[in-house]
Amino acid sequence: INAEYGDRVFDALEVKTGEFIQYDLTKKEMYKDSAEVVDQIQETLACCGVHGIETYTDNSRWNATHGGTTVPASCCDDVSSGYCSTKNNTVNSEGCNEKVANTLSDNAGLVIGISFGFILIQIMGVCLGCVLCQRIARDGYKEV
Repeated sequence: INAEYGDRVFDALEVKTGEFIQYDLTKKEMYKDSAEVVDQIQETLACCGVHGIETYTDNSRWNATHGGTTVPASCCDDVSSGYCSTKNNTVNSEGCNEKVANTLSDNAGLVIGISFGFILIQIMGVCLGCVLCQRIARDGYKEV
């Protein structure tokens, strides 16, 4: 499953990170959700950008707005909001693509198990609905 959907996850992460980098999210409300998702991933997995801090520092639009040595605060261990400097702070330099792939691989069994549990519940609901319909058809509809 990881091989089949891994590229989709990587592409989605790269697109969302790209949106976050290309726009100043404090001014563009429509990209706020993208920034929150990227920030949450970066904070939770202790990573930065798609392939490392270069995702930010090598991006011309990011550099024009925020400078070439800044990254989002979610990339830094000791900054809680805004942006932080790669010179003065402890920055998580590892990219998120690899960490997301490892996290998905590590938890694939759990995700598959939960998915099959939901599928089983749905199948049971359909079967019970069919039994109910059969009883109503056999006994006829009776008003109480």
